[in-house]
Amino acid sequence: MKIKTFDHIYDEPYRDFDKRVNDFIKGKQVFQITTNETASDMYDLTHSLAVLYEEES
Repeated sequence: MKIKTFDHIYDEPYRDFDKRVNDFIKGKQVFQITTNETASDMYDLTHSLAVLYEEES
């Protein structure tokens, strides 16, 4: 089993972020996708997600 973490780049459109994730998980057996949001002292939001997967043979 492997894990891949994706960070949403500040000015990246969400459709592009979704495409990066969807392109990555294509052809993989995904067990779990976990999302996370954090806020800094400057109110900068960071969105990320972790994909727990296994390569298909």
